[in-house]
Amino acid sequence: MKNYKNKNILPKILCIIQLPPPVHGVTLMNSYLINSEFINSNFSLGVVNLQFAKSMDKLNLFSFKKVLKSFIYGLEILKKVCTFNPHLVYFTINPTGFAFYRDVYYVFLLKLCNKHIVYHLHGKGIKKNAESNFFKKQIYKWVFKNTDVICLSERLTADIDKIYKCKPFIVPNGIEVQPRFNRERERVDSSVPQILCISNYTRNKGILELVEALAILKNHGYNFIARFVGAPFDLTVEMIEEVVNKLDLTRFVKIVGPLYGDDKFKEYQLADIFVFPTYNDVFGLVNLEAMQYALPVISTFEGSIPDIVIDNETGFLVETQNAQMLADKIALLLKDKNKRIEMGKKGYERFMNNYTLDHFITNINNTFHNILISN
Repeated sequence: MKNYKNKNILPKILCIIQLPPPVHGVTLMNSYLINSEFINSNFSLGVVNLQFAKSMDKLNLFSFKKVLKSFIYGLEILKKVCTFNPHLVYFTINPTGFAFYRDVYYVFLLKLCNKHIVYHLHGKGIKKNAESNFFKKQIYKWVFKNTDVICLSERLTADIDKIYKCKPFIVPNGIEVQPRFNRERERVDSSVPQILCISNYTRNKGILELVEALAILKNHGYNFIARFVGAPFDLTVEMIEEVVNKLDLTRFVKIVGPLYGDDKFKEYQLADIFVFPTYNDVFGLVNLEAMQYALPVISTFEGSIPDIVIDNETGFLVETQNAQMLADKIALLLKDKNKRIEMGKKGYERFMNNYTLDHFITNINNTFHNILISN
């Protein structure tokens, strides 16, 4: 691959990825990558779209149809490798669960064809799995042997340090800037502070802990309006509303449901505080969205989040599943409008300097070139 630049063709990269639907962090970033004019001007991309479900509620469900599709995608990968003959294979491998063992099958086919693989890790849990079982550890070592790896942050490199001895590349995610909505002067001033949470309605996003924290704040006399925007997953609108009613929060909490495009962006514009108390995330794109609207962010010490949200500077970080600590940090911002504005401005600057889509595309482009040159 060292001589690829001498050829009169663009270096070829085969992307084995998942694209929308459903829309979530990984599929969104994959879509940004393959649709980038800049990337396509520097590389010739081939794509195998591993689509096993079209909605979030079916994403993690087992079915024999998915098993059949797994083998069919394997044949498609082999065909693409033979006809496209890529210099590099870019693979957003699943790090754990049944999906990991399915992906091991694809890795076997790629290694059989002597193709160099770069894994882009959008998940975590490898260290825990490897430490729990000797056999699993050996599988991970084989999968990652003689490959390159992209991690979302330095913090996440610890997840693979026992099974991968080379230095991973670091490429943080980035999102599109929304110029119509990200100006401070366009923010709506409200006498009642507006708290916003945008997330799929699932327990591991900390939805119920946030409702509990809001009940604590209400019982201490704080006035606020909290809006929950997202699509039902393992929590339905009715389930959350039942908890809201039980805690006597109907005057304070609105379960909005899913919003997209400008409707979603306007929610950020109307908000004063953004809260994302997840306990199962690797990156959290919604935190970036909130930062570009100059909102202070309250999130958790989870995944890459401490590298994105700077505690006590652009917002606050709290322990996962700790409703009291969450309530205490929200209270600090409810009481101090100037602090909200100051943290929000610092978050906006951090977003613009590090986490735009242009940053992501430039970083991934440079990473591809560096890998191709060195192999």
